[in-house]
Amino acid sequence: MKNLLRTLLLPLLWLPFNVLAQSAGDLRIVFIRHAEKPATGDQLSCAGLNRALQLPKVLVAKYGVPNSVYVPTISGGKATKAARMLETAWPLATKHNLAINSKFDVDDKEGLAANLLKKSGTVLVVWEHNALPKIMKALGVHDKQLNWPGSDFDSIWVVTIHNGKAKLATDRENIQPAANCNF
Repeated sequence: MKNLLRTLLLPLLWLPFNVLAQSAGDLRIVFIRHAEKPATGDQLSCAGLNRALQLPKVLVAKYGVPNSVYVPTISGGKATKAARMLETAWPLATKHNLAINSKFDVDDKEGLAANLLKKSGTVLVVWEHNALPKIMKALGVHDKQLNWPGSDFDSIWVVTIHNGKAKLATDRENIQPAANCNF
């Protein structure tokens, strides 16, 4: 009888540990767009800088400290607008001593998606809002309503990859940044 109980109960005791181990391999990708921009120029506006400075507290409270941070490659010409993504990610990366991966061009959705799918844990991606729906599709999200309005700096898209399947959820930063720079 003792052996029968051991045989039946012991595997049940290991079940929670097995479930946790499987969950640990899941990937959660948190997508935000760059913070507010000025009417002209390639940097953040004062409101954008104020949002970027508030993001570490908000994002870490919601999702924990990310394992990786991605922004597009910064280069000359029109691509200097990618500086906004770097400026948005910088306070979080600085506060938590995180490296920022900027190896992918803003339009390299396939390369970025392939690289992200090799990760586990939580990844933060700060990107251009127009490119985000294409990145979602490259990750396997099949929502036909993928649209990020140009005036929306507060949304968060969270893609969870579990057992090879992508699931999209939406959230909000709920940040109301001051419009002026107090320095």
